[in-house]
Amino acid sequence: MSRPVEFLFGADTDLQEIFNRFEDYREGFGAEFMAVVDAYLARLSVYPESAPIYVDAVRRQIIQRFPYGIFYEVHPTRIMITAIVDLRQDEERILKRLRG
Repeated sequence: MSRPVEFLFGADTDLQEIFNRFEDYREGFGAEFMAVVDAYLARLSVYPESAPIYVDAVRRQIIQRFPYGIFYEVHPTRIMITAIVDLRQDEERILKRLRG
């Protein structure tokens, strides 16, 4: 049974900014990224505990082919995407972002 996937506002903004950056780099590249992300989100909705816990209750799914991670929390009735972050940055910066 799948759970709905919802985005926090910041995560939605992350996704749009990454899409725009990739489209600016090369037309169609943002769409490729979105297709990969959509596939991961579909999988997470069915297998929410497939990615390891990163910090506290936040899990991290590394996106293959792209240097980004999907950070999310599993709730009884939904999957909450908290951030989509470039993993090439300093880990302390990522942790600060996730902890608000």
